[in-house]
Parts: sequence; C-alpha cells; structure tokens
Amino acid sequence: MDLWDMTKLLFRRWYISLPLMLAVLVLVGVASQVVKPDYSATAHIQLIPPPVVTGPDGRQKPIKNQWFDLGYAALGNATMIDVTRQSVLKQMAEEGLSDNVTVTMDRVPLFEIEAVGNSPEQATATADRMLTLIEDAVAERQTSLRVAESDLITTLALDDGSEVEVQNSKVMRVMVVALGAGLLLTAGVTVGVDAILRRRTRRRAGNGTASATPEEAAGQPAAARPPAATFDGEATQVVGAAGRPAPAAGAVAPRVARQPAGQQPARREQPGGERPVHRGNADSRRPAAAPPDSDATIVLPVPHSTAWPRGSRTDRQ
Repeated sequence: MDLWDMTKLLFRRWYISLPLMLAVLVLVGVASQVVKPDYSATAHIQLIPPPVVTGPDGRQKPIKNQWFDLGYAALGNATMIDVTRQSVLKQMAEEGLSDNVTVTMDRVPLFEIEAVGNSPEQATATADRMLTLIEDAVAERQTSLRVAESDLITTLALDDGSEVEVQNSKVMRVMVVALGAGLLLTAGVTVGVDAILRRRTRRRAGNGTASATPEEAAGQPAAARPPAATFDGEATQVVGAAGRPAPAAGAVAPRVARQPAGQQPARREQPGGERPVHRGNADSRRPAAAPPDSDATIVLPVPHSTAWPRGSRTDRQ
C-alpha cells in the first residue's frame, strides 16, 4: 500500500483516524510540557607560560619544563584525559552535578568547557567545577616531573560559565518521536480495523446468500411460483385454474377451435411422430379434474413443427 492509498484509507475511515490523530496531538502537547529543556553553560580557561627570568649578565634564564618544550597542545591533551575520566564524571554526578561535559582545545592554548544540565544552576556549577579540575590537573602534571615553581605553566579562567543558554533540542526530539510513533500507530490501527470490517461484511454477505432460498430472495413462497417453462423440442402450454392458457417462452400458442359439449375433438396426425393433443373428458390419459376449490395447473404439450402457422394474429383469424 503506497502513500496515496494510505491517505485515501485514512480519509475514508475518518471516524477512526480522526480521533486517533487528535489523541496523538494531545500526546505531543503533553510531551512538550513534561519534558524540560536543557541548559548549556560555557566557560574558558587559558594556559599561561612561565615567566621569563633574566640573569645578572642580562641573559634570559632557560625554562626547565618538559611540558613547555613539548608544547601547550601536549599538556592540554593530557589535561583533557585527566578531567574526562569516567571515575571523575561519576563522582560529579553523585555530587548532584551534570556528567554531560565537553572539554575541547580548538584554539591553543585555550580550553573551552561546555556543561549541559537540567537547570541553569546545575549547568553553571558543573562548568565551575570543571575549571577547578583543569587547573589542578595542569599543576599535577608538572609537579609529577619536578618542575620548579618559577618554570610552571599556570592557568587563568576567563569566564566561570555564568551565562547560560536554553537548548530545546531534546524537546524537539521528543516531539518528533512522539508524532512519528503516533502517525504509525494511527495508520496501523486504521488499516487493521478496515480489514476487520471488510471481512465481517464479506462474511455477512456470504451467510445471507447461502441461507436464503430463491423463493425467499424473490419475496414470495415456493407454492405461488409458476413452474419454469422449458423448451425441449415441443412447446408447453400451461392452463391455470382460471382457464386462461399461458403460452410458454419462445412458443406461439395455437388456436384451439371450440367443440360441442360431449364431443371429442378430431385427431390429426402431426409430422415428426410427435404426440397429438387430446382434449375432452373421454381421453383416458387426461388427468382427473381437480376440485373446484383447488388451484390446479395443467401442462399440455404443444407440437412445434414447420407446418405450424407463422403468420400474425390477424392472418390466423
């Protein structure tokens, strides 16, 4: 089923899809109110090189710091590894801070810290705590190599993360997911109910056709229906209780001459060896007369031959 057929089905079964769509919209609205946005705090900390010392002879004293020789990028990478360990983030989460922290060093020697929290206070406190951790990690990395205090690389915090921004990306993701799931649920329920209704309709139509007889389908009892007219080489003349002959389908009713009472009609030979028509009370093969109050029907065979007059009613008279 393509998108166009699905759209037509949703419009045809609007009494099913419309309430579901309204429920989905309500669900999306509730999700947008229940899910709170995130708050992002950004902080920056700068690496400061050791001071330059000039000797009595006017020459600069060399800096004996291995990290200074390697460069700020090396010290910065080692510091980021120290402050983003899983144990450190877990300890921060236990203290009520956020563990969603990103530390980068795009512009050497500047650290950029981004802390995302559930509230502005949590985001600001997480960024401030990360500034302290970076400062301690830089000092510890140099102290482990016994760098003199005059040759240490220090840090300087440029901002403390007090400026917080609201991030609605989480709310948008939740709304998109809720809307997509609601549309899929609406389409699935509509298709399922449509299949059930179609199956029930076919079942009811099949049961009604199988249980109803032809007489019931025509709206009249079987006894009141006249016998079906057949043509097997000779026409059939049906005479009802009212005494009016009814010609069979596809046959021309013959003209029967009136005979005096008590006199049998003359027999005539028919071509083709067909049985002649016998009229009168003296014929032994004629069925017994029915009671006056009964609705008797007499079926008489009428020969069909080439000698039968084919003219119009006026010519035959």
